[in-house]
Amino acid sequence: MGFLKTIEKIIADGKLLALIVRRSFQQPGCSFFTPEDFPFQLGMHIRAAQTHIDAHEHKPFAELKNIPAQEFFYVKKGKVEVGIYHREKPYKKLVLGAGDMIVLNCAHDVTFLEDTEMVELKQGPYRGKEKEKTYL
Repeated sequence: MGFLKTIEKIIADGKLLALIVRRSFQQPGCSFFTPEDFPFQLGMHIRAAQTHIDAHEHKPFAELKNIPAQEFFYVKKGKVEVGIYHREKPYKKLVLGAGDMIVLNCAHDVTFLEDTEMVELKQGPYRGKEKEKTYL
């Protein structure tokens, strides 16, 4: 499948709310999907056996201020429905299945449609329940 058929962008008022990478993505090499200014940088490697990347580490950022809190989900098994919100109102619903990934840059809800195993990543450090979320 082609690149565009396996990558979905949810955009409202010029803002990228969510980026979905479907399990059918098969572009060889290293592909990054998120805009360069996103705090989360999502990429995927599809490499041949014996491919080598030289040893390296990433330099720390000197200072980060007012970056958006983003989340990443990878559905390992099962199926979820993700509700996308814009300006505190429902905007769109997406169904993700096993192997699908999403970067969220907006308010959202999640409904587990089947027994599911899902990986979630978000920025840290954890600020505590009261400071971490605002419920709509």
